[in-house]
Amino acid sequence: MKLRNILIKVLACSSMLIATSSCSSFLDREPQGQAVDTPVYYDDVENAQMAVNACYQAIAQDQGVVAHMQEWMFGEVMSDNSWKGGSDFGDMQDVQMLKEWTAVNVNATSHSAWKTYYQAIHRANTAIKGISPATSFDAEIRDQLVGEALFIRAYSYFYLVRLFGDVPLFTEPVSPDQIGAAGRTPVKEVLTQIEADFAEAAEKLGTKSEMEVGRATSGAAKAYQARVVMYDIGIWNANGHTWQEVFDLTNEVITSNQYSLAFNLATVFEKDGENGTGSIFEVQHETSNTGWANQNTGSTSPILTAPRGTADIKGWGWGFLNPTQDLVDEFEANDPRLDWTAGQDGQFAHGVAQGVAESQFLSGYFPRKVLMDQALRPNEQSDNPQNQRKFRYADILLMNAEAAYHIGNEATARQRVNEVRDRARSMTYPKGWNEADNTYAERDNSGALPEVTATGEQLLEAIYHERRVELALEGLRLWDLMRTGKLETALKKDNIGYREGITGDIVVGNMDGKKLNGIPVLPIPAAEVASFGLTQNPGY
Repeated sequence: MKLRNILIKVLACSSMLIATSSCSSFLDREPQGQAVDTPVYYDDVENAQMAVNACYQAIAQDQGVVAHMQEWMFGEVMSDNSWKGGSDFGDMQDVQMLKEWTAVNVNATSHSAWKTYYQAIHRANTAIKGISPATSFDAEIRDQLVGEALFIRAYSYFYLVRLFGDVPLFTEPVSPDQIGAAGRTPVKEVLTQIEADFAEAAEKLGTKSEMEVGRATSGAAKAYQARVVMYDIGIWNANGHTWQEVFDLTNEVITSNQYSLAFNLATVFEKDGENGTGSIFEVQHETSNTGWANQNTGSTSPILTAPRGTADIKGWGWGFLNPTQDLVDEFEANDPRLDWTAGQDGQFAHGVAQGVAESQFLSGYFPRKVLMDQALRPNEQSDNPQNQRKFRYADILLMNAEAAYHIGNEATARQRVNEVRDRARSMTYPKGWNEADNTYAERDNSGALPEVTATGEQLLEAIYHERRVELALEGLRLWDLMRTGKLETALKKDNIGYREGITGDIVVGNMDGKKLNGIPVLPIPAAEVASFGLTQNPGY
């Protein structure tokens, strides 16, 4: 069943923990009122569960607490995988400015990420502090709840450190005397805390089969710990990690027997694929009919990314996240994942024709992979019942392949890559490929995606290729480019969604002026810098 108790109870309890929408700072004060300020409040199992549910709600606010904010805005639009799209370049202009590295210190999209994840951190710290000493209910339940809060704190800091570099690090609710003295903690220390939180969460949490559907699990904690280590190796090199660590962590997930590749890849992002066998972590969403944006438990992403339509074919979305021609060209001939990833004008999806325009701000493709069946559209357009797929088992296999390559185990590297390709070879057409037929039409993929037999550097490039085509539009591309040293080359490509007169060389020059310790970073919100004495990132 879906994680319904989180979604139902969260609206009742989140305002008690913190109402960030009415607070101008990420440094949210201690919850007010005796009910949530005292240890006795958290010594009740239902209250403790509600406190943790509120942590999940914080990371589910994909509408953003300042402006629309989706992970693909950073991980895909800021790369060579996607144009911004929309009605014109001025539609969500702050995202276009991120793409071209012209963002200013009041950029609403990056501000929303900062505020959203510090809200989640505050809630997690409040829950950890309150629940840890509880004695009136089962200790195993108590430890599990603390583990979930630790997971969400680590998840949130990992999001922030990738965008902003050095960030204020808090492991307890912020007290009034700390507010004026907030400083930025070096990336190395933040990463150390993230890794420790994920490791402790892995010990406290149950496996996927033991935990309620939708909650963090030990496997998810290990998967994210592996991702942190992999990113550190290639981006910051802060903590002396090795590829052996990535291999060992991913291998623990693989050998846990908790995950497997869904037989038909075409189902993974559909409603019937939610929380499936290959799902390691998903942020849960369902229609609640409780109002606009953060008042509900739905997701805004489906309407943001659905096609706008054309004069001939009516659309229902806002047309953001347009796959680039460069991404389309990355797919091998007859790779069935191309039709699943990048849709075109006139094609059918869920049995309905899709209208996709091409212009100076629209690439002519739409993100078919993440398209929600329009039959599921709610009355409130921000309240869509589509989970955010945050970590898939295919990613673990490809991480394991890359780690295996780097430790000299090329046979395992080829095996893992071919597992992913074998599954893709067995997939159907995307759901509703034919008019008025919302089923999975069979397709003949014989001869497609031959087994990878490469060695040496060619094998590594095959792994990179497989990551790009398998995980396209899932918010990972920017970080893969950064950690592999390929970002500047990617941003200099033609036809990836810049405004007229903006070249790749200009964009890279803009980015070069906005690096902290050699790593590109986004602006810390101006209000936070001014109010709390934080040092602004270079170039802002």
